[in-house]
Amino acid sequence: MPAPLMPVLVYAEAVPYQLQMPPYAFALIAFGAFLAGLGVLWSFRNTASKVAAKQRPGTSGPSRPAGQGGGDHGQRQH
Repeated sequence: MPAPLMPVLVYAEAVPYQLQMPPYAFALIAFGAFLAGLGVLWSFRNTASKVAAKQRPGTSGPSRPAGQGGGDHGQRQH
């Protein structure tokens, strides 16, 4: 056997890289991270409508004069 091929053959017989955990453990970690992200997303559900309800006139939210926000969107009332 030629000498230049010897390192290639020795490297080919080496033990392949070993994972620190079984493959299903990586899947469980990824699934847990996905569920944590869903939990954060779920905690902010319906937040936009709650903020909009506070800004509508006639609700218990802060009141603002016309033309300074509060839902009139720059339209003047005649």
